Amino acid sequence: MTGPLRRGGAPAIDRGLNYAAINATTSVEVVAFPPFGFHSAQYRHRIGSGARRFDLAGRSLMTWGALRAAGFGVEDVLAEPASGRPHAPGPVFLDDGTPWITPGMTAVLTSSDPGTAAGPVKVVSVVEEPGRIGYVFGSMPGHQECSERFLLVEHDEDDGVFVMLRTIWEASGGRFNRAARAADARQRRTDERIVRALHPSYSA
Repeated sequence: MTGPLRRGGAPAIDRGLNYAAINATTSVEVVAFPPFGFHSAQYRHRIGSGARRFDLAGRSLMTWGALRAAGFGVEDVLAEPASGRPHAPGPVFLDDGTPWITPGMTAVLTSSDPGTAAGPVKVVSVVEEPGRIGYVFGSMPGHQECSERFLLVEHDEDDGVFVMLRTIWEASGGRFNRAARAADARQRRTDERIVRALHPSYSA
């Protein structure tokens, strides 16, 4: 994998998020048993095969490429300084100056689509290990939704490369509420767009 490599990644100490189930998406059990008041889903999409595809997809993912390709603007990116957390690496940059996603990093997501929720987000944790790279990010106060997403690129034993997205989001209204159903449908469309965004043929 091109770029800095650090095993695992602990949640940031400063949890300035607008929901309580922090890092819940790292467990597959959250799909069947979401936190009270939340919905959950998981998506997995094959984007190719081989080490080069894994390397390119992982590098794009860890520099906000999946969200940008899915139509989001990513602004005001700030890495948490090392002084904010013991043993934190501080800001990490690639050779070309591109910031690499690290725990505690914040950004503001924007969208020209009025049906797509946007606002400030924070990276909760990072996974960087052989065959798996990704991060968990959650919504902060001021975001239009309460949600967490776990985005992961995987290189499996059969040489396939997949993008996995696991997500939770706060339910709004009952199951028979038309506005709530419409909001859930928009959420799912957004997630499907994100999980497909790293495919070589994808066009946002």
